[in-house]
Amino acid sequence: MVAFKGIGFLMRYTWRFEKRYILYQIARQILVAVVPLSDIIIPKYIIDELTGGKRVEVLLGWIGLLLAINLLGNWLINFFEGNTFVLKGKVFTKFQTMMADQLSKSDFERLEDPTFLDTKAKAEKFLYADGQGFAAVLGSAFNILGQIFTFAGIVAVIMTLNIGIVLGFVLLILINAFYDSRVRKQLTVWDLEKAPIERKTSYFLDLVENFAFGKEIRIYGIREWIVSKVHEHLQESNRFYTKQTKLLNRTRYISTFTNFILKGVTYVYLAFSVLKNVIGIGDFTMYVSALLNFSNAMKSLMDSLLNIRQFGGYYDALKDYMDVPQRMYEGKQQPVPAGPYEIRFEDVSFRYPGQSADILKHISITLHSGEKLSIVGENGAGKTTFVKLLCRLYDPTEGRITLNGVDIRDLDYDAYMKLIGSVFQDYKLLAFTLKENVAFQNSDQEDDSRIQGILTRSGLGTLLGRLPKGIHTHIYHTFAEDGFDPSGGEGQKIALARAIYKDAPVMILDEPTAALDPRAEYEIYQNFSQLTSGKTTVFISHRMSSSKFCDHIALFKNGEIVEYGTHDELMAKNGGYRELFNMQAQYYL
Repeated sequence: MVAFKGIGFLMRYTWRFEKRYILYQIARQILVAVVPLSDIIIPKYIIDELTGGKRVEVLLGWIGLLLAINLLGNWLINFFEGNTFVLKGKVFTKFQTMMADQLSKSDFERLEDPTFLDTKAKAEKFLYADGQGFAAVLGSAFNILGQIFTFAGIVAVIMTLNIGIVLGFVLLILINAFYDSRVRKQLTVWDLEKAPIERKTSYFLDLVENFAFGKEIRIYGIREWIVSKVHEHLQESNRFYTKQTKLLNRTRYISTFTNFILKGVTYVYLAFSVLKNVIGIGDFTMYVSALLNFSNAMKSLMDSLLNIRQFGGYYDALKDYMDVPQRMYEGKQQPVPAGPYEIRFEDVSFRYPGQSADILKHISITLHSGEKLSIVGENGAGKTTFVKLLCRLYDPTEGRITLNGVDIRDLDYDAYMKLIGSVFQDYKLLAFTLKENVAFQNSDQEDDSRIQGILTRSGLGTLLGRLPKGIHTHIYHTFAEDGFDPSGGEGQKIALARAIYKDAPVMILDEPTAALDPRAEYEIYQNFSQLTSGKTTVFISHRMSSSKFCDHIALFKNGEIVEYGTHDELMAKNGGYRELFNMQAQYYL
């Protein structure tokens, strides 16, 4: 039943995406049944006429009818087949888009959860259905429809034959199908078990192919080590393929033997019927063709049913993937209140999934509208985790975060995300144009001069002057020979330009000057007030001098806020902040 639920799912979505695909498939199946039936029935009358009356006009009539059915029928079959191939691509694109959309809406924490990633890899089998594509499974469903028409015609032909032979054929085919079904079930189990291994292999292959890892692989001489990892996982996949081949060979041997029996019985029985004058030569031809087509149709029907049953395992994986909770989109989904905005962390603690210790412990702090907060502390103190909670990439384990008194978990997720602009330390640039990297989906509508102005404000005026196509130059050479590879500092400025373009009321700056040279860093600090004017800003930096630009400073240590105040207050306190500040300052004196 699960398998047929999967077919129902496919049919519903395919009908929604592209109705013509289903209509063309139905028409094709009717024709695929009609044309072979004409090849079974009409030759009998041609042979009877040749061995009997030998009337030329009758012969030409039967031959003309046979040729007309074949010509028109096969022409239409080819028409529908070609069009369904094109439509299949459109439906496939829709399914892929649906899967990508599901992944894009998944909670951020799931993107690094191996269990979720394995579920995703198994769900992708839905698209490929044992290497044949989802359309092969839909094709099996439509094939069942076609075989119904075929059976109706063939049964009408062979009703006058010995019913025992027909039942014997059915029994042999059912025995073969029973064994085949057990084989296919095992193949599906192995295919799903193989999915995590294939995911790892894909990752290691990407390490070799991805430009981003090229320097480390060469400098550290790890090429052979990485390639050995690829080989190891490919070998593990090959062990599955070996088992699958051995199992498939066994079912093929059985199928070959049963086919031998079926043909032998057919020809022997009908030959003796002719010798005994029970049937004529025309009948012999028709019955041979009918029985062999009955056998093939029966086998094709069983194959289709088994394909659908085998597909049930893939549908289960897809259902698991589509049913993964999206907690960020659950809850009340209230509209975001009007600004100005005050953000409060109220006794917030947090631990990462699967961890036993809290990364943040009882954090309570208020970010007032327009305030600039500097977060400092040693590595592992919880600074970046604090920002991830503020951005709602994760939700607190305990406590709550409020926006103007409303728990952010109760707010519309997408609307809340629009309030935040960010420059993360591990920012990512896309292999698109410079303009697209700043304005994203608004690139086509956005005025070039505005993007140029923002990039100039973020310190990239000189770069724009030497790029061959200005803001329309591609980043990297992935899709354009005249692209450019930004330096670390240039990349960081592009990320900063994104945040400026978004113009969100809350700005997160996580080590925004880490890759900048001293002059560029000085220019950013000089423009800091202008860049963050009117915005609530959280600034994370290991360079303590940046804290002097902020209204307040929070010193994190072991997941707690141990000091809080202005720069002057914390320096006067003579505690951990002053110690860190002086440790850096001594190298500049």
